[in-house]
Amino acid sequence: MIILKKHLLKFKLILVLLVILLPFFSIAKDTSIDENKLQLYFDSVVSIDSIIPENARTAKSLGTVRQGSGVIIDNKTILTIGYIVLEAKKITIGLRNGKKIPGRLYGYDHTSGFGIISPIINTELKSLKLGDSNKIGLDESLYILPSPFKGSGSVAKMVSRRPFAGWWEYYLDKPIYTLPTNQSWAGSPLINSNGEILGIGSLFVADAATPGIMTPGNMFVPINLLKPILKDLKKYGRRKTNIKPYIGLLSNENNGKVVVTRVSKDGPSDIAGIKANDIILSVNGNLVKNLKNFYKTMWATGDSGVSIKIGIQRNEKKINFNVKSIDRMDYF
Repeated sequence: MIILKKHLLKFKLILVLLVILLPFFSIAKDTSIDENKLQLYFDSVVSIDSIIPENARTAKSLGTVRQGSGVIIDNKTILTIGYIVLEAKKITIGLRNGKKIPGRLYGYDHTSGFGIISPIINTELKSLKLGDSNKIGLDESLYILPSPFKGSGSVAKMVSRRPFAGWWEYYLDKPIYTLPTNQSWAGSPLINSNGEILGIGSLFVADAATPGIMTPGNMFVPINLLKPILKDLKKYGRRKTNIKPYIGLLSNENNGKVVVTRVSKDGPSDIAGIKANDIILSVNGNLVKNLKNFYKTMWATGDSGVSIKIGIQRNEKKINFNVKSIDRMDYF
């Protein structure tokens, strides 16, 4: 009986994978986009190489040499995923024709993860339009377009829209998960057959289709998250509304508990006295169940600058800390 149950479980897993992957058997024959149009879309994709100071706050976690892609959204603005350019002292933009030009960080948004850069010298740029990331069909052919100098483009399908909670105080409600994997996802635009940008590549994920099922794919930040903040990013270099409180904790879920893995040096939690390996029990008296619950409860307290009561367990002892939050942009 036990052996039979194991075989049935394997059969179910195989069946799920077949249903998920069946649409990709016809990818090579995809005819929803003209090859000439696709090549024109590539003209709007750039390579990005960044050098980060060794003493930068993100140097240890993200490295001092970073690379990826970006997409031109107007004649002065290139959109990418922010971790490629955060704290960069030198940015090099590579155009499709092989020309390399110096760039600068123009704006960054920790909440979405978007970063925008611009050339330091006047350069003619060909842009792509922003699409509507709320209007993506499950059977729609999508295209992941890294810079040709960073990797190869690929056809993909959206397989899910579900919440994502990152260990670095990061949460997205409905990111775009795609299959199959493109190994050059970082900063690459996800576009439709009309050349409209639907998202920006952020991560590799092992379970793109559904949690617990091994389906390697990518996660994209939806382009609709950019639209309300783009003007602020261009004018101020940061968002000016809905600024979430930041307390400087890195944490993971472990056996149903939220455990602090690292405390950002000189950040709010470090100053308050929270330490690595502390278990987060509550926020303002509300029990914490997981990362999503932890972040949402904390952010519901108010905008950056608000004081947050964090209850923790350390060596079987319960302790409460009052943490004075900040705007994350003021920390980096």
